[in-house]
Amino acid sequence: MAFGGSSIYKGSDLIHDYSCSKCEENDFNTEAQHFCPECDHYLCDKCVRIHGEYFKKHVVYGRGDIQKWERFSMDRCDQHGNKLEVHCDDHQELCCHVCVAVNHRLCSSISHLLELARGFLKTEEFKQLPAAVDKMRSRFDELKNAKLEDKAFLMDSYKNILAEIKALCKELNQILDKLEKKTVEQLHSMMKHLERSLKDDIEICAHMNELLKTMMDKFRQIT
Repeated sequence: MAFGGSSIYKGSDLIHDYSCSKCEENDFNTEAQHFCPECDHYLCDKCVRIHGEYFKKHVVYGRGDIQKWERFSMDRCDQHGNKLEVHCDDHQELCCHVCVAVNHRLCSSISHLLELARGFLKTEEFKQLPAAVDKMRSRFDELKNAKLEDKAFLMDSYKNILAEIKALCKELNQILDKLEKKTVEQLHSMMKHLERSLKDDIEICAHMNELLKTMMDKFRQIT
């Protein structure tokens, strides 16, 4: 495996998923335990204490919040968070030192990015880059405008459906109000009819009771 330069293992052969950014600057390979998004630095326990003395207001995330370490950075590996240093010519991939050690140990050609960058400014690809970027930005603007139209259509659909639901609820409430009124009227009429019937029955019972009493009084007089 050709590296064409100094070893990518700085100070140690240990492989870390995240290496301390400040230690890397001094050619030390120390595992990071913290991440500062404002500085975009991965920090070991020693360096985070120094960092805290200088940047007291910076929010630093530890291993317990490692999901917050993952952030988009063009010069860092999206898998391990380390700086991208080499290019695997076999797989056409940008790699950090962990990628090389884990996934590209058997590859035949590994090139350092600094070597690949030499003379790049004079190439035809670099000269065409601004036009390609402008074209890509225009395409992103088109996609953004299309998504904005979709968002507006979605909001209009939401408002229309909501208005239909409210109108349906109002219609149902009106129907229920009419049904309630009619049911109450029928119940009231039934109650009046039953009250009259019971009143008549009570009066008949009282009248029969008086007739029987009168009859018994006359019977006693006769006997």
